[in-house]
Amino acid sequence: MSDFFSKIENFIFDILGLILPGIIFSLILISPIYFLDLSKVPQQVIDNSFILSGMATFIPVLLKQFAKNTNLTITIMIIFAYLLGHLVKVFSIILYEIMVAIFDNFLNKIANLIYTLFKSLLNKLIFWIFGKELSKSTIYANFKKLFSPLKSILNKIFVFDPPYYFKDNDQLRTYCINIINAKLETTYPDKWYSLYKLSKILNSQEDIKSLSDFFLAKYNLYRSLAFIFIFTTFYFHYFFLESAPYISPELSKMNSLIFITSCLLSFTFHYKYKRYWTLCGNETLVSLYYFLNKKKLNEA
Repeated sequence: MSDFFSKIENFIFDILGLILPGIIFSLILISPIYFLDLSKVPQQVIDNSFILSGMATFIPVLLKQFAKNTNLTITIMIIFAYLLGHLVKVFSIILYEIMVAIFDNFLNKIANLIYTLFKSLLNKLIFWIFGKELSKSTIYANFKKLFSPLKSILNKIFVFDPPYYFKDNDQLRTYCINIINAKLETTYPDKWYSLYKLSKILNSQEDIKSLSDFFLAKYNLYRSLAFIFIFTTFYFHYFFLESAPYISPELSKMNSLIFITSCLLSFTFHYKYKRYWTLCGNETLVSLYYFLNKKKLNEA
């Protein structure tokens, strides 16, 4: 029975983490066809455009095959979506690694340094004028409360490296490492990935129910979707730029709407990816803590 549920979990991961992003990405790639009648576009323009030539080649073949053999075409499209989902997943990981290097490891540190310097200078000015520190003033406390939501929003947007688990559970991690080392008489590495893999193995071997696999599938899905909608902003901008003379003015106005919507969706899924990344790590940490104390809990 456990093997059956394990297969179901893997199937859910493939659907949420790979097939669904592949389907969404495929639909976005072919969606410009609804804005443009290719029969009215000169062949030379189509040949010189990567998007238009791809649409002119792929769409007629797809429609013809779908009419001839619907079931086979759907099967091939699902397989294609699965493969495309792997591609999206890999490039989304690469994108986040780049963003971590640019923002978390560089720009955010410079911003924090500037903020700390500005706060220090302002504190000296306040102390020189009023004779007391800025942090102890009522005005500072009120402004801190006022701007805390803005700080939270900026963190949600410009921080790309989420924590592995909730900070409140740091003691759980230390406790788990100490218990493991004491029981095994070893020095198990205090590295998060090593602790995470141990927890996953124990969950599987001891049949401990956990939501970590579900959260894993969710954060892979949301990271891929964040990447897809970042790609969408550039993809449609290029499409409207290439085909502007052949699109009606009414449909051309959709460019701004698509851009705004894509930006909002990329931020939404970026935020949800970070949240489920942390939830996944937190779940595995709590599961490991439960396993190490299972005997005591059963005796209670």
